[in-house]
Amino acid sequence: MSAVPYTQASPSTESDAALLRRARHRAGARLGFRIHLLSFLAINAGLAVIALSRGQFWFVWPLLGWGMGLAAHGLSLAWSQGNGYQRMVEQELARLREQAGRQ
Repeated sequence: MSAVPYTQASPSTESDAALLRRARHRAGARLGFRIHLLSFLAINAGLAVIALSRGQFWFVWPLLGWGMGLAAHGLSLAWSQGNGYQRMVEQELARLREQAGRQ
């Protein structure tokens, strides 16, 4: 976490470099999730083929465990790039300003 205070800037006042940095960060986060999803699908499909070829069903355990991790990854991505995180930051900023006696 950075010690730099959060200040909301409108897109028109943000520099091109800052916008590019934000765009790269968001694109990287989306790419990371896609890589996670593809590896989940490929590896779990392979595990299912191995287990089912032997008449076993143990592959559901890694599928469920990893699936929960993948779901958490997807939810955190959706939350951080949606309005939820932004709304929490704005509420906390307003609370801190009120505590400091500033409006």
